Amino acid sequence: MSRYRLNSCFDPQEFLSKYWQQQPVLLPALFPDFEDALTAAEFAGLACEEFIESRLIRTAVADSWELEPGPFVEATFQQLPARDWALLVQAVDQWSEAVAKLKPLFDFIPSWRIDDVMVSYAVAGGGVGPHFDFYDVFLLQGSGQRRWLVGDRCAADAALLANSELKILANFETRHEFLLNPGDVLYLPPQMAHWGVAVSAGLCYSVGFRAPAVAEMLEAYSDALIAGADPAQRFTDASERLPVRPGGINPASLYEALTAVVALVNDGDSFGKWFGAYVTEPKYPELVQPLACELELSALLVQLDAGANLRRFPGSRFAFLELESGLVFFADGDPYELVAGSVEAISMLCDLTPLNRKELSTILRTDSMPELILRLVNQGSLVLE
Repeated sequence: MSRYRLNSCFDPQEFLSKYWQQQPVLLPALFPDFEDALTAAEFAGLACEEFIESRLIRTAVADSWELEPGPFVEATFQQLPARDWALLVQAVDQWSEAVAKLKPLFDFIPSWRIDDVMVSYAVAGGGVGPHFDFYDVFLLQGSGQRRWLVGDRCAADAALLANSELKILANFETRHEFLLNPGDVLYLPPQMAHWGVAVSAGLCYSVGFRAPAVAEMLEAYSDALIAGADPAQRFTDASERLPVRPGGINPASLYEALTAVVALVNDGDSFGKWFGAYVTEPKYPELVQPLACELELSALLVQLDAGANLRRFPGSRFAFLELESGLVFFADGDPYELVAGSVEAISMLCDLTPLNRKELSTILRTDSMPELILRLVNQGSLVLE
């Protein structure tokens, strides 16, 4: 059971109606009696690992921030001053089970939208400067206090400070000011200018939501269409009329070409299967490691019958899609077509972690689910406990 809980006064439907992707809002004590998911020392240890993305940002003067990328050595932290610096570690939910347990509490947003939980530790005066993001974010305050200044919604090409490795806004005007205490959450929609400055030393957990650019999706989907296209499918021009001007493009030919391309793109089921695979691709695919020795179904069932639990690997992403042609489950970028009657079992698999014996018994009674569970365990998407 999760050690965290949402404030009973929080109304998810009201939040979605009034604030989600519309305007910033402070959600005081959204996590009552919140205690940090990891200690400052544990957090610093993550920043020393070579395979974990980390950054140290020092505030030199009011309009100057210096970036130093990780990994770091312990001596780096021992030499830091008492104020004006912040340490950031990306995707801490991949490495800390306690941090990963924060994500299900945001299930009023589709779970496949969550990108990661970035954690920052800042001492008094520390921060990353005024900036904006292209995604929604919930800023959960752990220990300490942090003051957040929120400005206007920024254009994609907003002016940035020159000669800086950080994307710091050249112009920032405060519209709102919030002081966050432990358990408070500040929600920010995409492209809202914001600037966090620590009042006292502590941790902040940034739960970010994926927002792939349309251009990125267009490129990726085009690549998928090209890879699966029938080379025999060609442009045709069955006009029986002589061209008025041989060099001119006939409107009918243009329409034929457009129709052929649109027919390829405008296939809802095809796009749905691609999209589900696309949004469940792991942030760090190399972390999802298959078992060294694959289990047989009989051996897996013996362990589950003996009381073993299953949990999703922290770096794995699950989702499902109900199409007219049937149910499609997605795990770490791979689609699995299932019978429509599997939706309850698949929903449990996507939403619950870990899965206990009672939940597993429901899932395993569903056609084709034991084989799917076996495959997910063997490929590392599900972990036996």
